[in-house]
Amino acid sequence: MKNHRFVRFAMVGAVGFVVDISVFSILVYWLGLPTMLARVLSFVVAATATWLGNRIYTFKSRAQHFAQWKRFFISASLSMLPNLLVFKGILLSLGENYVTHAVAFVCGVAAGLVGNYLLSSRWVFK
Repeated sequence: MKNHRFVRFAMVGAVGFVVDISVFSILVYWLGLPTMLARVLSFVVAATATWLGNRIYTFKSRAQHFAQWKRFFISASLSMLPNLLVFKGILLSLGENYVTHAVAFVCGVAAGLVGNYLLSSRWVFK
């Protein structure tokens, strides 16, 4: 059962990734926001989307909405630290362009995945 839950968590995360990189792209390439500001803002939007998906689909939770969202956001923020460090490190090393943004995104998300799942399954949605 727990393996199925991780698969559902990963599926919701994939949707969150699409939301995250789409919002980031709009903010950077269309609106001209600075890269790291856009990255943080896109993270907030994606974290809210993944909270909702995990609440409904992955963990089928009925806990109080706002309290659970706060726990999820704290959890996601902790997982965001390695994500942003890897993202920024890659951009500092390789420079910034469409390709390096995409590479940095994928690597950053991977860096935060395990911590995010563990905190979600053991604290947020328990």
